[in-house]
Amino acid sequence: MADPALRLRQICLLARDLEWTSGMLTTAFDAPVVFRDPRMAAGGHLTNTHIRLGDTFLETVCPTDLAWQRSTTQTRLLERNGDCGYMAIVQVPDVAVASRSMAVQGSGRGIVSGDWNVCSGAPGDGLAGVESGRYVLGEPLPKRSGSVSGVNVQFDPRDFGTLAEIQENWPGHDQFPANKGTYYPAGNTWQKDVDARPHGGVTTGFAAVEIAPRQGDPAEVCQRWVDGLGAGCSLDTSRPATLRLAGGQTMRFVQPGTDGRTGVVGVDLWAAPGAQKKFDFIFLCGVKWTLVDHPGD
Repeated sequence: MADPALRLRQICLLARDLEWTSGMLTTAFDAPVVFRDPRMAAGGHLTNTHIRLGDTFLETVCPTDLAWQRSTTQTRLLERNGDCGYMAIVQVPDVAVASRSMAVQGSGRGIVSGDWNVCSGAPGDGLAGVESGRYVLGEPLPKRSGSVSGVNVQFDPRDFGTLAEIQENWPGHDQFPANKGTYYPAGNTWQKDVDARPHGGVTTGFAAVEIAPRQGDPAEVCQRWVDGLGAGCSLDTSRPATLRLAGGQTMRFVQPGTDGRTGVVGVDLWAAPGAQKKFDFIFLCGVKWTLVDHPGD
């Protein structure tokens, strides 16, 4: 039985044109942009948008002109692959435990980057007065009464098939149900719209992600995720190189196709209940998006 907190919570895409790509995605998935991270923009190299799909999030990041001038990791990836899937983000129940176990997988390269964030208030109150800092491997998420907090930790794509991130946020859905717990990467105001429109007419969120590792055997990379995420995550014995998360979600690992694309190459979306499917599958931003029925529908 998967820990209910252990879920695929966000997919990140990399694109040359942020506004065109975000507009295309909001139209295709009938979902709004809920956040643009001002701190990312202030860094000078990337801008972004977050689109809410139920209580999961689709982020698009775009290099700035300065990033192109300096030939950053993101611009080199775009030159090699074009618009593409960039990162898979899994929510974990205990970032202190999961960060240590993820860090020793594969080559044991450890953390690529990580940050903590703490802000007074509750889910939906915004981020005024947010404090942040660099995350130290193995530190627990700070949890103070009357505050919201979050930690994100990233790991090398050579070990996990794509840039990998784990997240713990507090207080979560156990205290704020109905899709309204804290989720820092998408800001802290998106919760206000959940009651009026829990999801659009296309999808309620992520069902699966498909990852084609650039290096390593898919089954081996899958096992690294299983070992890194730990208890509550399991291999799907009926399907090769597939792991199970909570809520029926899965992560699939496959060989690169004939197009040579690696990293996040496919995403399954739960079809919105009671609505006619808008498509069976489409290709957007170098990723195949497939609508699937939820087992409970």
